[in-house]
Amino acid sequence: MASDPPSRCLLGGERRRVAPEIPAQQTTGKMEFTERTIHNFVESPEMTAQAHPNPSIETGADTGDTAPPWRVNRFGERVLDAAGGELFDKLGARLTLKEAFRGQLEREDTFYLVAGSDSGHLIDHVKQLSPPPGTRYLFIDPPAVHQALADAGLLEGLPPHIRCASVGNWVEAAQSMRLSDYLYIDRLEVVFSLAAQSPDVPIYVELAWDLQQTADTLRWQALAQRGSEAYIACQLDNAADNITPAGVWRGALAGRTGVILAGGPSLDAMLDWVRQHRHQLVILAVSRISRRLLEVGLEPDFVVSADPTRMSYEISREMLRFGEAVSFVNQYHVHPRLLSQWPHRSYYLGPLLPWSSPLNPVNPLVGAGPTVASTALEFAAALGLSRVILAGVDLCFTPEGFTHARGSNERKAGPRFDLTPLEVETNDGRKASTTADFASAAQMLEAQAQRLAKQGLTIVNPAPGAVRIPGITHRSLDDIALEDTPLQRPLRADKAVDTPQQRLHHVQAVIRALQSKQDEIQRLEADLRDARRIVAKVFDQHGVIHNRNLRKRLDRLEAELQERYAETSRLIQQCGVHAFLRAMRSTQDMDNLDGKAVQDALAAYYDTYLAGAQRLRHMIDRALERARWRAREYRGASIAELAPAWLAAGEPGRVVRWLRAREADSVHLSATEAEALTSLKRALTADLQQEDGQHLARARAHADLRAAGVRLVHLLGQRDRDGIRNLIAGLEQAPDAQAASPYLALARGMLAELEDRTDEALGHYDAVLQSDQRSLWPTALLRIAGWALTHGQTEHAKQALECLAGLSPRYRPQYADVLAATGDLQAAIDVVEQHLASHPGDLHAMVRLARLMLNAGSREAAQLMLDHVESQPDGAALVAPLRRLMEPGSAADPNPR
Repeated sequence: MASDPPSRCLLGGERRRVAPEIPAQQTTGKMEFTERTIHNFVESPEMTAQAHPNPSIETGADTGDTAPPWRVNRFGERVLDAAGGELFDKLGARLTLKEAFRGQLEREDTFYLVAGSDSGHLIDHVKQLSPPPGTRYLFIDPPAVHQALADAGLLEGLPPHIRCASVGNWVEAAQSMRLSDYLYIDRLEVVFSLAAQSPDVPIYVELAWDLQQTADTLRWQALAQRGSEAYIACQLDNAADNITPAGVWRGALAGRTGVILAGGPSLDAMLDWVRQHRHQLVILAVSRISRRLLEVGLEPDFVVSADPTRMSYEISREMLRFGEAVSFVNQYHVHPRLLSQWPHRSYYLGPLLPWSSPLNPVNPLVGAGPTVASTALEFAAALGLSRVILAGVDLCFTPEGFTHARGSNERKAGPRFDLTPLEVETNDGRKASTTADFASAAQMLEAQAQRLAKQGLTIVNPAPGAVRIPGITHRSLDDIALEDTPLQRPLRADKAVDTPQQRLHHVQAVIRALQSKQDEIQRLEADLRDARRIVAKVFDQHGVIHNRNLRKRLDRLEAELQERYAETSRLIQQCGVHAFLRAMRSTQDMDNLDGKAVQDALAAYYDTYLAGAQRLRHMIDRALERARWRAREYRGASIAELAPAWLAAGEPGRVVRWLRAREADSVHLSATEAEALTSLKRALTADLQQEDGQHLARARAHADLRAAGVRLVHLLGQRDRDGIRNLIAGLEQAPDAQAASPYLALARGMLAELEDRTDEALGHYDAVLQSDQRSLWPTALLRIAGWALTHGQTEHAKQALECLAGLSPRYRPQYADVLAATGDLQAAIDVVEQHLASHPGDLHAMVRLARLMLNAGSREAAQLMLDHVESQPDGAALVAPLRRLMEPGSAADPNPR
């Protein structure tokens, strides 16, 4: 049955036929409870769509509040179907988890926050891994599942790097595992168990969403307060190419109006207005929308980029197609491939080098995070603009689920369906979904806007669907008056100079600064090796200090390290912060350690210190190599000499600047040089035409249709018609219309049901059952069963529940109830017994079986079953109601007095 669409046996052409009336008493046994059973089942959470605090109840999903039964699968493994136990029925838990998580969960110095433990088997999987140094795991389950695991003894004797918690107390457990350390080094990862990845277990999907939202919020808060190794590495790599500080633009455009073009959905509605008024506006664009601007033929005055990640390069590289009139404003730590291939003028924000140096600007312009739009806004204020208009700074979702404008990877991937309950108010007064990073960015933008307002800058956001932010005025485009005096383009800063000679002079200075720091680090490494040798000698084999002079020497050396290398030590700690935190955990309780442990802790500390110094030195080595190649380039090296280095560094775009500087000589290229030139042009073209990458893959993951199915259940439980309408609008715009079709049918059915269009709803549910999307069948069948029972169509209800019972054991008890209610007691008993064969610990099913036996006249068998249940923990409370029914004189007594 489960392999074929249920609609074949369920709906047919007799859907509207009224089933024969069920008599109150059947010959197979006493059925005094028939009407009550039907009533209770119709009114049960599985069949209704009443508003409820926990919307997962409405379609029969386990809420995590009641004790789930264990069963033993054919591999001899105990599983909880409430926790996705059916996922292991094919291959068993061990093999399934091994394949699903191959190569995962093994990163060093990482805090894994795991949504679900897959009946405890995912915990066993992690226990069998070699513990990665510094890594910790926290598994989180709904309360009832967590308690079931504890009662089964599965949470006892866990190694110290593994802990389990319930939904209600996981934050406290994470804090006790030093979560803050991992947030500082950006090593918090949320992992979805197989149950959390399955639309058939919606309570875990919602748990995973909530965990992801909370983790994102914590991560953004932490990232806003620190730097990292990636920032330092990119800063060093960029040192040779960061020629002119952005401070040369201070006050250069005083009193003008500017517009910041960002990537939000409202950008599309404002592009025509910006093009129309281009001659009156200073245009600043974030780099990620370059593709879109090229499509509409609009070049900004400034393109701004900040992030050091590869994904930032992937979504920004089209900016390399802009013409000479465009200036690049970049954070010092921008991805090096963007900066190195930019063929025109560029201006950097922040310091040139990550240590004190005369090369750093005296009074640098600095960017403002966490978004590139915030960095652009800070630069706009430094220009002296009196007013800035925001376009595409929405920081929330459209009703359909879009987060970005056309031309973006996010738009290409389709609307997002994994929306969280986090909401903000928009400029037009409605509520809009948002993400933790958007919400955090909105808070920081509010503080930035209020600070800039005190400096005389007015900020306007005309988008009605953008998040409402205090300090930013909402005004329609029609109400914005612009200056009549046109701008004189191209825009140039008077002090900005960019010649090959100036670049060579800059690179030579950078090389000297890098070599000086490299020499200092080498001296530091020698001192650290000396300290490490002293640690090895100061203690005897029992960990007792036997040479006091060496101990004093070590103390003096440590003081010298802190005094002579204070700034460099700070950099080293940032570069090796993961290992440093691990080492510090062993030294922070030095007073409580014995001598041998103190020696080991000190050895680990100096080893980590030395490794961090070597790591920083290697970064400087790489930066020096880049700077030396730039020096060769500016001295006039041939293209044949430069091409291999450019290709190896992933920067074939440098050929554009090289050609412009030597355009007059290009006809005199040798065959070798011509071949090198061709290879560079070919590589650049291929790179700019590439669209797939990590960023697009992540965007597609957010547009996963399975999330739409879970969200529909949530919206139905809240009777949220507008939410379902918005989801329908999003599904209608999904890139894969065929894959979205069954989800659309389910959504339209639910909306029709809420609007009392019953026949139309059933037609949509029928379409779901005829699709290949098996994960949606249970939801559609439950809706049909609910309708059938409500309208007295008990045969259709029985067929629907029979299909459900074939799809999943969790629906067998409900199927048995309806069989009993329609007079087929023996079939009901058979179904419950079949259920207990695979779920031998399900006490609720045992009580249900006892009730069926009692109504079938098998009082003695019912009594034995109840005795067994009563002997189990918490069993007495379960059997009490039925015991009262069996008392002499009750309706269930076969021999009433």
